[in-house]
Amino acid sequence: MQVRKLGVFFLFGSVLFSNMCLSESLLGKSAPEITIKKWITGNPPEINKLAHRVYVIEFWATWCGPCVKNIPHMIALTSEYSQKGVSFIALAEDKSAEKLRDMVSQKGINYNVAIDNGTVDWYGIKAYPTVVVINHLGKVVWEGLPWDKEFEKAISRAALAGPPPILAGVDLGPFKQFRKPPCGGKDFARSYHKIKAQINN
Repeated sequence: MQVRKLGVFFLFGSVLFSNMCLSESLLGKSAPEITIKKWITGNPPEINKLAHRVYVIEFWATWCGPCVKNIPHMIALTSEYSQKGVSFIALAEDKSAEKLRDMVSQKGINYNVAIDNGTVDWYGIKAYPTVVVINHLGKVVWEGLPWDKEFEKAISRAALAGPPPILAGVDLGPFKQFRKPPCGGKDFARSYHKIKAQINN
């Protein structure tokens, strides 16, 4: 009898926990505001201009092993989808800007990195890493682990449903190599000097 009661209690607890998780989910709802303490990478996107664009937020930290292990995957996704108008923003829970800059440099991170300032609370994030996909209507369309196969599918669907990038289909001539927006740091400086050299020729 006692075992049965325990089983019923466990079942009730499981259902209650599931309902709590579902009720806290942002899926289908408007994405909360992004609040930044400090940008680590240069040339960051203007947060107030993310409306009508597809973007991905990654919540992570340098002290999180799975987060660091997932960096090459995020780099690959950025290389693939930034040209399709998708912005990638990694919000770190770290306090040290220097440590983050070192990791950005060492790992060759090509997406936007910033120290978070409470966004994690607005999104109700419980674990790192967690990624969220927001469509061009400002709605959260997917949230979960970055290595979930559904993650990239969600990005692809959102990109296809959203408006094309401003320069899509435009022949940039000798400047087409700069179609992908530079992410700052050494890449930005390198691109600047290359464009200046093209203009002076």
